[in-house]
Amino acid sequence: MTKKFDVKEKARDILEETLDMEAVVLLSRISEEMQLIFSDNPAPTFEDAARIVTEYFVNDGRPEVFIEDWLRTARDHSRSRGLDDADQPKAILSDLGVFRFMWFLKEKGLSEEQIDIVLTGAVQQATDQREE
Repeated sequence: MTKKFDVKEKARDILEETLDMEAVVLLSRISEEMQLIFSDNPAPTFEDAARIVTEYFVNDGRPEVFIEDWLRTARDHSRSRGLDDADQPKAILSDLGVFRFMWFLKEKGLSEEQIDIVLTGAVQQATDQREE
């Protein structure tokens, strides 16, 4: 229990030390956009997930080969976690959210270790909220 608390506290400290208010607003926007995607697509198909991911990456200026590789990797990753076909599209969309969050933090200059701590803290926060 103490370890969870320590990681969440450390994650918050990293964010407070490295991000300005504009960055916090942008992170909130990413979260809101991902929540909207999930509420608009409560039972996405793989085609839905691929369309959403493709639209995001095209708008972000990513080449087609990057998008295809990203989708293939996300699908393989969801399969390796043992998810059935019906749950894979949600996992792919969730991976998009994590990717966006990580990429943003990387662009803001956080190290891989700092990003790992922040993501671990976020997962623990979400888990704690679901348990309440």
